[in-house]
Parts: sequence; C-alpha cells; structure tokens
Amino acid sequence: MPKREPPKWELVLKRNSVERLKRELFPTELWGQWQRLADTSYEKLPEEDIVRLQWYGMYHDKPKIGTFMMRIKIPGGILTPAGLRTIGEISDQFGRDQGELTTRQNIQLHYITLDRFPEIFEKLKGAGLTTLGGCGDVVRNITGCPVGGVDQEEHFDVTGLLAEAAGFFYGNRDYSDLPRKHKITISACHYQCNAP
Repeated sequence: MPKREPPKWELVLKRNSVERLKRELFPTELWGQWQRLADTSYEKLPEEDIVRLQWYGMYHDKPKIGTFMMRIKIPGGILTPAGLRTIGEISDQFGRDQGELTTRQNIQLHYITLDRFPEIFEKLKGAGLTTLGGCGDVVRNITGCPVGGVDQEEHFDVTGLLAEAAGFFYGNRDYSDLPRKHKITISACHYQCNAP
C-alpha cells in the first residue's frame, strides 16, 4: 500500500477553523487586546475571539448570557489554604459566591465577565495560580492521586515531579499550539486511582 502524504497546511487551514484562528492571532496574544474585548458588547464579540478565550480557561456560561466559566488549574489537586482563600474571594466578588470542583482537579467559577478578568488573573497570579491552558489545544491540568504524598502505600511521592511538570508546561508557548488538548497524569499510587 502506498504511503499517504500528510495534508498541506493550506488544506488544514481551509478545513480546520481552530488552526486557522491560531494562525491569524494566537490565542494568548489576546492579552494585548483585552480592553477591546471588555469594551465590545457580548453580542458583537467575534466567535473567533470567544474560541481564543479557551486558552485563558474561559468558556461560555450556559445559557449564553454574556458571562463565562473560568477554569483554574490546580496541579494534582494540591491547593494551599492561601490559594483556596484567593479562589473563594474571587468567587465571592465576581462569581456569585459559587464554584465547582472538576474531575480533572480544577476549580471552575461561573458568571465571570471579561472586564473583570485582568483583575482576577492578577489575584490568581499573586497566589501562584493560573487559568492559562485551562482549555484549548494545550497541556491541560496535570492530575495525580488525590492522596499523593500522604498515602503510605504509594510507591514514592511524586508531588515534586508533578509541580515541576506543571511549572514547565503551564503557559509554555511551545506546548500551547498542539493539534488537540493533551492530558497528563503523574502518580505512583498503588491502586492507579488516577487512571480514569
């Protein structure tokens, strides 16, 4: 059987709207245009920009009423009391005092408006947290065993490795332009509870 040639970029860009919008304006470059986004009424926001917002961990709330769900990455689900306090304060101030824990060890806040995002992002950054790469064609939140580091039956403690991997991948431009999302889990759990 003859070897098939990979498709040319022209064809990929013609057929794949996400690859096309990444070429036109890479999603993380929206930061320099945040005021434009905040000043644009929700109904007039280009769909391409709404897709690009995923790289900042933001999706439409449902129903689509002009607010967003914001996904905060918590590597391995390990969160300091100060980090949790910061998320709680953000939820109280901007997210109607609500939040969700996800199966991928993230925390999601709802009812976030674009004009508040830069302030929220700075608060998260101050607590060592990020939304960058919460969605989009990136390395997603790196998960681990929920009792990693304290489980006496684990083969070894991977907490340091998990933090090192998150530090390398999160916000790394080279790993923010993948063909599709990439999910990583790191664990030495005897029961492989992180497999799902």
